[in-house]
Parts: sequence; C-alpha cells; structure tokens
Amino acid sequence: MKTVQVKLKPSEITFEVEPLETIVEAALRQNIDFPYSCMQGTCDSCVCNLLEGKVSYGDLPFIFTDEEKASGMTFACIAYPLTDIVLYQPKV
Repeated sequence: MKTVQVKLKPSEITFEVEPLETIVEAALRQNIDFPYSCMQGTCDSCVCNLLEGKVSYGDLPFIFTDEEKASGMTFACIAYPLTDIVLYQPKV
C-alpha cells in the first residue's frame, strides 16, 4: 500500500492519505478543515462526490442506491482511497 493524494474541488486543497487511513482522518491529521460528525458514515456531514479515482469501504456492509453510485457519492469518514482521487466538496 502506498500514500495517495486527495484533491478537493473547488477549493484546490490537496493532501496525502496514508495506508489504512480514511479521507477525513488524513485531512484532520493535516489540520485541514473537513466537515464530519459521526465518523461512521451515517450522518452525511462528510458526503462529497468522487470525480476521479477509486475508494474502498473495506468490509462494511454499505449500500448505495443506483443513483448514488452514478453520482459518485462518497462518505469521506469511512472511505479509504485506493488511488489518487479528486473530490467535489463544496463545504470546505
């Protein structure tokens, strides 16, 4: 596993995510203001759209509707980037 880069749109903020670290964990570790609350993927405070790249939710039994999958909906608090990614996060 390797370190990957996250780029946030429209802010153009970029940061690195270490292996086995979620997007929100990495942002907070680097003092980046990223909206979150529950850290369990249930409150939707951290929801953003995945524009490029791939993420994993590990073995979590997480279900998206077809529309959510098509939109790239991502819960950053429980998402582990597998590649460099670009996220649309208007709240940052």
